[in-house]
Amino acid sequence: MALMQTICNGAIHGRVEILRDRAGIPHIYASSTSDLYFGLGMAMAEDRLWQMDRLRRRALGRQAEILGPAHLASDIAHLTIGIDQIAAREAQAMDEATHRIVTALVSGINRRIELMGRELPPEFLRLDYAPEPFSVRDVVAIARGIWWSLNGRIDRIVAAEAARLLPEAFRGLYLTPEASENRVLQNAAGSDDATGSNNWALHGSRTASGKPVLCGDPHQPFWVPSTWYEYALHGPEDDAAGAGHPGFPGMWWGSNGSIAWAITNNMASTRDMYVEQVHRGDPRRYRDGDDWREFTEREVSIKVRGAPAHSLTIRSTVRGPVVNALVPSLDVAGDPPLSLRWVGMEHMDDIRASIAVGRARDWQGFRAALRDWAVAIFNFVYADAKGHIGYQMAGRIPIRGRVIPGFRDANAAADRWRGYIPFDDLPHMYDPPSGYVASANQRIVPDDWEHPIYGAYSQGHRGVRLAQALGRRDTEDVAANIRLQNDVKNCRAERSCPHILRHLAGDEPVFARAFTGWDYEYSLSSIAPTLFEAFMALWQREVVGQHMPQRLFDLTHQQTGLGASLLEDASIRYFPDGTAPHVVAVAQRTLEALRSRFGADEAAWQWGRVHEAHWRHPVGEAAFDIGPREVDGGSHTLRNTGGELPPHSASSGAEYRIVVDFANPDSFLAVQNIGNSGVPGSPHFRDQFEPWLRGEYHVVHLRREAVEAECESSTSIVSQ
Repeated sequence: MALMQTICNGAIHGRVEILRDRAGIPHIYASSTSDLYFGLGMAMAEDRLWQMDRLRRRALGRQAEILGPAHLASDIAHLTIGIDQIAAREAQAMDEATHRIVTALVSGINRRIELMGRELPPEFLRLDYAPEPFSVRDVVAIARGIWWSLNGRIDRIVAAEAARLLPEAFRGLYLTPEASENRVLQNAAGSDDATGSNNWALHGSRTASGKPVLCGDPHQPFWVPSTWYEYALHGPEDDAAGAGHPGFPGMWWGSNGSIAWAITNNMASTRDMYVEQVHRGDPRRYRDGDDWREFTEREVSIKVRGAPAHSLTIRSTVRGPVVNALVPSLDVAGDPPLSLRWVGMEHMDDIRASIAVGRARDWQGFRAALRDWAVAIFNFVYADAKGHIGYQMAGRIPIRGRVIPGFRDANAAADRWRGYIPFDDLPHMYDPPSGYVASANQRIVPDDWEHPIYGAYSQGHRGVRLAQALGRRDTEDVAANIRLQNDVKNCRAERSCPHILRHLAGDEPVFARAFTGWDYEYSLSSIAPTLFEAFMALWQREVVGQHMPQRLFDLTHQQTGLGASLLEDASIRYFPDGTAPHVVAVAQRTLEALRSRFGADEAAWQWGRVHEAHWRHPVGEAAFDIGPREVDGGSHTLRNTGGELPPHSASSGAEYRIVVDFANPDSFLAVQNIGNSGVPGSPHFRDQFEPWLRGEYHVVHLRREAVEAECESSTSIVSQ
């Protein structure tokens, strides 16, 4: 291969051309599918090489080797799960057509590395190492690493098991997410992890143009570089634009002019933790039915920058690896061995499905592509140029003999997997009478659904806000949908604040001044969000602290259903002296904490002064950071700028937004939170940051003539 530069409106010379628009988005044109994905690999490596190397290292348990001891725990987790072994096996089991595409992608990545020579992205120079060539195994590893981050979350199983520390009468409330009545299809252990995603589609009967509108915005921890990568493919089988994850092919949000799609994380459980029974006379053995087997052991040495190598022994049973080291223990003396079974350890055709989604041209083709989807479980929202909308849950969900939220018994027949829910039995809707479909990580199905579907779902408050806005049956234009994506009303506060004031009964008048007449918007000038978030964080500790040790507070602080129920229902006798005295005590501690942290002047408590987002680069180079900047919104608003602890942080949120209007099928609107390039110093490293803050978008074109009109640069790759 040889490279040569061409002018933006010139003809294609050779087999691949990469045109970059004003947002730095590569539009890749090729006459063959292999050449197309070769070009994608070239573009990804140019924009995100260090990030892809880091994602590869994270999945393979090799981050500490370059970033030091702070990343050792991550390495231990990914090696314990065995993603390195899974990826090696799956690279060999991949179907031929997908393998050709991934091989072409890898060839493009490696060709770009060769062309860079010593002029690598600055992170490599800062850390004094060079990237190894990529392989098909590495692409699979990156994918499984992402699936694990989205669908693993085994600490939520431990948090659910912690319900046994509560009196039995309160366990159900502890396990149920707030606003659990809001469901996509109007059996879960619920939590509030302060992250999530939104998506919705409006039927043409609900829009000003008479054509469907689709919107999506995924919420992830704020990373540098950004989590998502925008690109467009134009070849014999692919002709679509959108965003996916750096390091492997497939768009998770996008449009091809005929259909558009967007995802949210479904949270349905695809993993179980099993209590293993160890032989009393021989700790090397565990029970498996009527037999006793020896734990298999794998020895691993983890290189750690600036420190001695770490030796790791990984034990496994027939169910999976023993994962006690990855989660907090509920017992001071230690829990019994806990083995993990996860769908992501099995063979699956996730990369094939990712590619096929963008090639679908109608609802039938779209659903056919999703039959291959296994992990993570996603809510796919759909719209098409013919006027239709739809919703499809996709993924491989195990069928168990019983529904329990915590640990399972390794030798109980009822806790074994009995196959998977058939694809046609997964929840789906097509052109519903409501005129819209929407999801926001909340529970999906009613309790009497044919197959139990349960998991660590988020609170339903964002779903409630979508129902408030979309359920009015007004005709909406694109501007209204953009406003909704940037909406900062918090329905959790709307629901809880009147109850807090009722319990306070005039005590601590600061709360009455802040909450009375509040529109529940998390705007920069309001002190009410600051007060509410601080109170709810301390209230959760007050509630779980009645029966759980302090060492488990960080584990259980997401299980907020019990605390919310106590505020709402005065008849629940959880505290011996009633709820009100504890609300008053927490309100007093809230004010003390705010005065201690921000000062006595309430003007210093304004949300814009305390709620800041700071994108920190993992190499620790301040020049690579973005922010800090004040941001509106919060953990439970559609414009999501959340965080866990402390309660005022803004460490996650909507990293990408897309709005597709089929009145203009040849383009759509999108924005990232920082930029499409991951190379510090690039003009596209942070150029979308200010538009993202303002709620503005750029246009992504699907037709070449429009791309050429906004072309910033063009690179042709000529075959020899």
